[in-house]
Amino acid sequence: MERRRIMVIGSNVTTVQRVSSYYLKQQAEVFPYYGIPMDEEVALFDPDVLVLCQPIPADFQRQINRPYILWPEQLMDEKLSVTAD
Repeated sequence: MERRRIMVIGSNVTTVQRVSSYYLKQQAEVFPYYGIPMDEEVALFDPDVLVLCQPIPADFQRQINRPYILWPEQLMDEKLSVTAD
């Protein structure tokens, strides 16, 4: 079975790490990126899907020509606090 290549992008280090951990547990190959990558950096990793941890600049979203998932920081933090209890 081929592992999915997922690039997790975001400005909040904690959120990027949590989302990356989530996908690592799903047996995905994960590349966490803190900040906004250049096109060349995305092309180098060649992910199957991007996970955009909000907030993310709208102009970056518009230029993406790959499948992506928007991951709201608020929902991630709420979900983790519920599962941690």
